[in-house]
Amino acid sequence: MADQRVIDSMVVHNDGRFRLSSSMVTTAAALLVLIALVFVPLAGLFYTAFTEDTPYGPGAATLANFIQTYADPQLLRLAWNSCLFAGAGAAVTVLLGGMVAWAVERTDMPGRGVFHGLTLINFALPGLLTSMAWTLALSPRIGWLNHVAQGLLGLHQAPINIYSIGGMVWAMAAHYFPLAYLLLGPGFRALDLRLEEAATTSGARHWQVFLRVTLPLMRPVLLSTLLLLFLRGLESFEVPRILGLPARIDTLTTMIADNVRQSPPAFGSASALSMLLLAACIVLIYLYRRTIRRAEAFASITGKGYKPVPLSLGRWRWPVAAMIGLLFVVAVGVPLFTLAWQSLFQTMVQPFSGSHARVTLDNYRFVLQYPVFVQAVRTSVTLGVMSASFVVALTFLLAWIAQRSLPRAGWVLDTLASVPIAVPGIVIGVSVLFAYLILPIHVYDTIWILLIAYCTLFLPYGMRFASGGLAQIHRELEEAASVSGASRAQIFGRILLPLLAPVIVSAWIYVFVLAVRELGASIMLIGPSTQVLGTVSLTMWEEGGSYGAVCALGIIQIVPLVVMVTLLRVLERRVSRAAG
Repeated sequence: MADQRVIDSMVVHNDGRFRLSSSMVTTAAALLVLIALVFVPLAGLFYTAFTEDTPYGPGAATLANFIQTYADPQLLRLAWNSCLFAGAGAAVTVLLGGMVAWAVERTDMPGRGVFHGLTLINFALPGLLTSMAWTLALSPRIGWLNHVAQGLLGLHQAPINIYSIGGMVWAMAAHYFPLAYLLLGPGFRALDLRLEEAATTSGARHWQVFLRVTLPLMRPVLLSTLLLLFLRGLESFEVPRILGLPARIDTLTTMIADNVRQSPPAFGSASALSMLLLAACIVLIYLYRRTIRRAEAFASITGKGYKPVPLSLGRWRWPVAAMIGLLFVVAVGVPLFTLAWQSLFQTMVQPFSGSHARVTLDNYRFVLQYPVFVQAVRTSVTLGVMSASFVVALTFLLAWIAQRSLPRAGWVLDTLASVPIAVPGIVIGVSVLFAYLILPIHVYDTIWILLIAYCTLFLPYGMRFASGGLAQIHRELEEAASVSGASRAQIFGRILLPLLAPVIVSAWIYVFVLAVRELGASIMLIGPSTQVLGTVSLTMWEEGGSYGAVCALGIIQIVPLVVMVTLLRVLERRVSRAAG
């Protein structure tokens, strides 16, 4: 059938020559764009890694970059810091996210819908801003939570130091535990409660049931979530930059950024370090895919009559809800409160200290009148709209080609579009930078080089939305319309687009929020005229300006993003009701 559709898409002349139809041209163009987005930056990274640095660009071929970088004794320290931070962060994140997922999906705890909505809202908080908020809350010198704890406990020293591996792990876990919840939730939801009931009837205690029944059945989901979060920690830039730098806890990502931003730039060393990080991430993605491929062996639900029954908590319903609520208050509420509080004062003011400092909106006026802020908002919003529109259009076209036009080659397209998920954002930025410094395409210090990086970075997310949405629409609808005489454009406009509209809007909002939050790739590619909100926030923070102004800038960023994610939640609920 696939081969016949390909033949039907061509027109054969009387002399035996083939003329490609518009659909074939569109398919070829989409493939070329995909290859350019994925392979051109990586080719630039490889080329720069194997050439020497000169004042005029890459020079002669050499292995000196690898020898110099990998022979440096501090590389082991960087790798250890990165792995320790990523591993501990992934473990704590899965623990917190697993608690929420179990309570929301497996029990009759009150407020489950509220907690699910809060996880989506937490997605709108940029990691850079939450890291700054934790600094203001738990810094040994200025942290307000430390001051409150010292007063309550009568301590002479701050009990918590956020500038440590432990502080970095908490900042990562507090930011990513909603992601762990979203990944683990479907697994808990799909478990057959009858298996646990059978074990209980056989005399097993609750902890034995959890260890011997629930955890083994959840093993593929737990392992895949751990691997994915370890990958997120390994490629993290914001937390190590804000919390690790003052404690001299360098990681691979911060060292790559320093090599590119130093004067003169050490492009070769940055490329060699990026290759190491890239290789590690590719291995993790390979292990992740192997884990999820084996998940069917652990399936516990078969048949159409299954309906999950929530576990009755009895008198523990409200205590469990209070515990989950406390987690959200600490992990989400404290950073938001810290940013909002400090944004109202010109100087550093400790909450609950009885200070008579004057509340003011001057920080907001300063930020709104700040020339770079206006430019950054314009650039960030423009990039968000352009990258979301381009990624959604391209990935839905690729998904249609993979599932409808060339299904036998669909796995190739899906794999190509998913490659960037194995590449850290900062490596994407470095790769795009090197590629377009080498190519005779003058996009450096323009919005276009940022757009290229964003589109490459967010391809996998758009592809997941597109593939999942299109898979729910049976091809018989398109075939029936085609038999009735509808053109391909009419099929797209009157059948596919209306059915896919909720998924398309959700994908667009998701990519838009990711683009506005993005920092890792941006910091490698910005120029004087292309600042974005993330880089402006980082610059204001590192220059040691007013904490109030930085917090006001954060609140101004967060509020629209929360509105966008709330809209995403409304769309999600509508789709769920329609599916039910």
